Amino acid sequence: MLTLEEIFPPFALRIACGPVELRVLRDDDLPELVELVRGGIEDPDLPMPFLLDWHAQPFSLGAPHGFPTTSLAWWWTQRATFAPGEWRLALAVRRDGALVGMQDLHARGLAETGVVATGSWLGRAHQGIGTGTLMRQLAVGFAFDELGASRCESGYVVGNHASAAVSRKVGYSDNGLHRIVQRTRQGVAGVDEHRVVVTPATFVRPSDDIAVEGADALRRFLGIDRGLEGVSPINR
Repeated sequence: MLTLEEIFPPFALRIACGPVELRVLRDDDLPELVELVRGGIEDPDLPMPFLLDWHAQPFSLGAPHGFPTTSLAWWWTQRATFAPGEWRLALAVRRDGALVGMQDLHARGLAETGVVATGSWLGRAHQGIGTGTLMRQLAVGFAFDELGASRCESGYVVGNHASAAVSRKVGYSDNGLHRIVQRTRQGVAGVDEHRVVVTPATFVRPSDDIAVEGADALRRFLGIDRGLEGVSPINR
């Protein structure tokens, strides 16, 4: 019988280093993920980090609106719209086996632009011990080594010094300010987002070895034909 990994190759992806492992989000992860969100994501002393305060919506289990239903729709939509021209990888982050956060990779026209966007969050109970830096390093390294990206872009709301610190540690540099719109229960507001960019030349890699599985199948699925040049030799 065919496996889910054969039917949907992103499910075969595994990126790991030390105690941290990244895999594409599966339905089996959802109960643990919902509980993680309910435990808190946002630091009350920092700016709200998202375009929409999805994490703060009323908990309405089994209801058509509120959390987690609206978030489930978003996570499932990413699979339904997966295509070589535009894709999102929602990577569940585990540390020592426990689900601690999410790391996203998003590309539109990767073959033409060479650009991959990154975004991430951690449960509050798991912040401040280096996981945020390592998971970003794994995502960026994967984009460069396995997908052939020439740059990775990200951003954080001005005043979010925790996200700024992670970006610096990974090798991101300033890429200007951008005005964005945030939507919360208090209303709609415009805020400044600090854009950052990292390239292979500025990227700070983790000190430990990285293990990657499933990259070949993912590249075929995305129509990425890079041969062997420039591709990481690990689990090619």
